[in-house]
Amino acid sequence: MPQPGDVPDEPPPFLGTWRRVYIAVLIYLAAIIAGFFLFTRAFR
Repeated sequence: MPQPGDVPDEPPPFLGTWRRVYIAVLIYLAAIIAGFFLFTRAFR
């Protein structure tokens, strides 16, 4: 039986599951870091 303060997890508004959202954020951050790395190397 749920406790009075518990809120059930709702699905995210996009990508279907929270796991996919977290993976998408990690890929996005890796792409940003790689982009800055390449930019730095090109204009050093």
